[in-house]
Amino acid sequence: METFRNDLRLAVRVLLKNPGFTAIAALTLALGIAVNTTMFSLVSAFLLQRPPGRDPQRVVVVSSVNPNQVFHADTSPVSVPNYVAWREANHVFADTAAADDFRTVSLTASGQPESLRASAVSPNYFSVLGVSPQFGRVFSDGEDQPGRDRVVILTHALWERQFASDPSIIGHTVRLNRENYTVIGVMPASFRLMGPTPQLWIPLALTPSDQTAAARKDRSLLLYARLKPGVTLQQARAELTTLAHRAEESFPDTEKGWGASVRIMSDFFIYDFNIRTALVVLMTTVGFVLLIACANVAGLLMARAASRKKELALRIALGAGRLRIVRQLLTEGLLIALLGGGAGLLFSVWGIHFLRASLNFNDAMTAIPISLDWNVALFALGASLLCALLCALAPALNASRTDINTSLKDESRAASSSRSHSRLRTLMVTGEIAFALFLLIGAGLLIRGIFIIQHQNLGFRPDPLLTADVTLDQARYKDASQQARFVQDLLPRLQHIPGAETAAAASDLPATGPDRVNLQIKGQPELPANQKFSARHIVVTKDYFRTAGIPLLHGRAFTDMDNSTASRVVLVDQEFVHRFLKDQEPLGQQIRLDVIGAAPEWSEIVGVVANVKPYSEETRDDPEVYESFFQRPVSSFSLMVQASSDPNGLAPALRSAVSQVDSELPVARLMSMPDLIVRQRGGDGVFMRLMGTFASLALILAAVGIYGLVAYSVNQRTHEIGIRMALGAGCPDVLRMILWEGLKMASIGAAIGLVMALPLPKVFNSIFQGLETGEPRLYAIVPLVLLLVAIVATYVPARRATRVDPMTALRQE
Repeated sequence: METFRNDLRLAVRVLLKNPGFTAIAALTLALGIAVNTTMFSLVSAFLLQRPPGRDPQRVVVVSSVNPNQVFHADTSPVSVPNYVAWREANHVFADTAAADDFRTVSLTASGQPESLRASAVSPNYFSVLGVSPQFGRVFSDGEDQPGRDRVVILTHALWERQFASDPSIIGHTVRLNRENYTVIGVMPASFRLMGPTPQLWIPLALTPSDQTAAARKDRSLLLYARLKPGVTLQQARAELTTLAHRAEESFPDTEKGWGASVRIMSDFFIYDFNIRTALVVLMTTVGFVLLIACANVAGLLMARAASRKKELALRIALGAGRLRIVRQLLTEGLLIALLGGGAGLLFSVWGIHFLRASLNFNDAMTAIPISLDWNVALFALGASLLCALLCALAPALNASRTDINTSLKDESRAASSSRSHSRLRTLMVTGEIAFALFLLIGAGLLIRGIFIIQHQNLGFRPDPLLTADVTLDQARYKDASQQARFVQDLLPRLQHIPGAETAAAASDLPATGPDRVNLQIKGQPELPANQKFSARHIVVTKDYFRTAGIPLLHGRAFTDMDNSTASRVVLVDQEFVHRFLKDQEPLGQQIRLDVIGAAPEWSEIVGVVANVKPYSEETRDDPEVYESFFQRPVSSFSLMVQASSDPNGLAPALRSAVSQVDSELPVARLMSMPDLIVRQRGGDGVFMRLMGTFASLALILAAVGIYGLVAYSVNQRTHEIGIRMALGAGCPDVLRMILWEGLKMASIGAAIGLVMALPLPKVFNSIFQGLETGEPRLYAIVPLVLLLVAIVATYVPARRATRVDPMTALRQE
């Protein structure tokens, strides 16, 4: 320990004597450590946070496995009949709860109605998770029965915002969906699950109709279960697979091909969030940036060790062992790395603030606690120690092999370096160039792929559209005729708003992921339940296509005559005609839609419209089927108003129009369609900016490395350059010689980087579905840019070499 203290004191003195060198080395590492620490804050927030509750690793999520080819098919919800059957029949769970996390309620607390996300949960939901309220109590047995279910539990955030953190709210009533609910509890601020972001909880009230065979089509629940003591996850999976197979045998019409999936709760939400791949790519990118920074600092330490060659040789001659020399230089590297780590940690505070400000495009992302926690601080410390090892070990080992006799006999004023020393520095800078080119091509491929998605034709015109969501409550709009009458009363008011061109209502807005529905085409053979055709299903009013700017290609659109008393009609898109009708004449053909909660009926195809992307980030087209709103009214729908100018300017008028029809009905997500698409794509924009920033930083660090190596080489070769110029070499000759050396090193690094980057399109295509990452031009443009940067970085020291005075250079010996 005493020896280490002596090494530490000497290292401090050495670094203080060279503040410029120390600052440059520490700042270089600080940049690399800062970007790694900032990105690791995402890893900590998403992957390392312990879920709330008692022993969360014993809590699992049970979901259905959809037989259709859909995104994350194994995270599909569970039907009520399966929930009841699996809860009673399993032998692996101590208790099983259910939650419908995507309900919408209207809260009237201060006179103005507000639309809130709510979760309907079974009474044992909180006990299964092992959490307790901050105030009041949780649901009790029997409060899931109709008539006794008018109780509500608030989130801490809603309690603070709407009720001014008043603890006496317990026992008071609030208006939810026009009915009085008693507040029985407030959950603590720490109770947050990744993914679901309800602002309140109500009991999941089940009726006899929810447990019929027909109810098996309605899959809306996620099941939360606590494993029995001694039961493993594999045993639970085997049990639920057996139960799902039993349901398939008993109800083949609705359960054919469906399965069950069981995951630890934290693993389920991480998987469902679909962020792990992006985090791996980002952490790999910043890891390469850190390696480039370390290579730069290692080069600086090598140059520093070369200038101290006589000092080190003298210490060895006086009895210092080579191990002591290595330990001393490692201590100096450790101090520099710790200085860089401390500065990097400060820089990461700004980086984390930037991330929090950028990742607020939806409620689920906003709820993620991205912060500088202990995980992040420990990572920064670990990164600093790793940097110390990577930066200082090679220079220290190289310096410890100093030839004592040669170094002590060397009378030159300038430091000279060994051939192995020069080769090692050249190798490191070449590696920097290879890594930088690899990152630039990788970032370019991903950015181009995302750019194509963000600028693709979605099949409709989003710019002039103002949108809003409306959910009709069961208290006033219980049956279809009341839901239809509300829309009939509202649409004329929307169309008469000054500045509005047309208005429409739809179950789903364009490119927002409408649900799928199974279908049967008349005249074609009946397919098994797990092989049936399926299409995106949207219910729309007659002006929907004109409002959204979706072209009608064939046949007719809906009219006022397409109501509940008329024969059922549908419109389909081009992809439907191509995929299911093999491009045959679609008009007059009949299809039967298997819509949840409705008896199947035959509908006639009366029109064909252009394809619309199912999601704003999807590159493929899906078959879509449109029904008339007044033939199949829905209680939850979206409004669209086409504006003649800025659509956001119509927002107050739209809200007023809804209030005129029903003053207790709130409007949710009132925004323009472009703003809605930006929110959908918010993560893509952040990802693009981060990848571009990190790749640019890698390029800058590589350029600094080239400059440092060439400048050091010029300084070491001053005598040689003086001799060349004394023998007749002109300034252009010296300039070409130095530029050629820098260009040769950059070319070798670029060639290695190109070989490393060749598999990237295939790798990205395998992990990012639908992303077009094939761009051969990048493989030519990026190396040219890198070589240009290398020439610029080499030119400055090369220009300095041409100013060498031969007489002055020769006197240095």
